[in-house]
Amino acid sequence: MDLDEIKVVYTCGLCEVIVDEIIDHPCIEGYGHIYIDNNHYFYPVLDDGKTIIRRSQLDDHMEGVVEDELETNENICPNKSQ
Repeated sequence: MDLDEIKVVYTCGLCEVIVDEIIDHPCIEGYGHIYIDNNHYFYPVLDDGKTIIRRSQLDDHMEGVVEDELETNENICPNKSQ
């Protein structure tokens, strides 16, 4: 790879897997939209169009899946695998 070339990869906010392309990732199957943040993490968006689901460390120091309401829908895009 040329040093002038930068390859963008994405990380799933649910399973933490790094992928070159989001379209075939199983964690977004069945969701109409995805949210991609500024750090190239992607998350499925619920049908309300403003809530994502993501993995998070919980108060008991365990990991779990939580829902988070977005402050903006600026980085929401259609899930092209649908």
